[in-house]
Amino acid sequence: MARENEVVTRNRQAAEAGDPAAQFNLGNMYRLGYQVERDVSLAVKWLLLAARQNHAEAASVLRRMAAEGIPIEAPVEPKAPAAPTAPVGLVRPEPDPDPLILPTPPTDPAVLRPEAEAGDPAAQVALGNLLRPTDPRQALRWYAAAAELNDARGQYALGVMHDLGEGVARDDRKAFGWYRKAAAQGLTEAQFNLGNMIRSGRGGEADPTAAAAWYAKAAEAGDASAECALATLYETGVGVPKDEPRALELYAQAAEQGDAEAQFNLANMLR
Repeated sequence: MARENEVVTRNRQAAEAGDPAAQFNLGNMYRLGYQVERDVSLAVKWLLLAARQNHAEAASVLRRMAAEGIPIEAPVEPKAPAAPTAPVGLVRPEPDPDPLILPTPPTDPAVLRPEAEAGDPAAQVALGNLLRPTDPRQALRWYAAAAELNDARGQYALGVMHDLGEGVARDDRKAFGWYRKAAAQGLTEAQFNLGNMIRSGRGGEADPTAAAAWYAKAAEAGDASAECALATLYETGVGVPKDEPRALELYAQAAEQGDAEAQFNLANMLR
């Protein structure tokens, strides 16, 4: 049996722990056949679990599936989502290592394109990921379509494209703006990349305290890169009070997830 890729594994672990966003992501993967073998029954299972926790997008997808004749048990009407809290005052580490290029290729675009053209933001982002290596401008188009629907992953993907200058001229201010939108919706990858930009003064004034706040948000969700970055700030006393025990704790958390930089820094502190 082929080894499950890291993106699926991370979502599965979080979904099994009860995280509604991960349940929604995993349900969509099974619905679209994206990074996993397509399985409508598993898609329904995970989307229902997310919808029962008032995940609005999951409930919307389930209603659309029901309208297409797919059996759905007890659809859930979500409560209105709470407005995201405003980010701390904001405004070169590079962005999180090319997170949009996934370790195994997604499914045939023929499966994704009809859903993307119908306005499904998850399919638009997945199609953008598929097109990005060969046609970054088309990928940019699909990411923008999802971002305009206020999809956090579409906003994040658009930020990466502007950050790296793929399919569009490199533009720190635009990258910053899209990362900020996705970060305000709780997307950990965007919170980490936004922290990097603020820390190094790209897209605005450098502000290590604000960078630490964004790293902390992502670290609370278990993002290893953010845990390592925040540990570095605690170890050096930049943006936060110097706290070596806290740095050691964060390095250990990131190291256990396989972050090589954290493993190296943890070994240095232990030595």
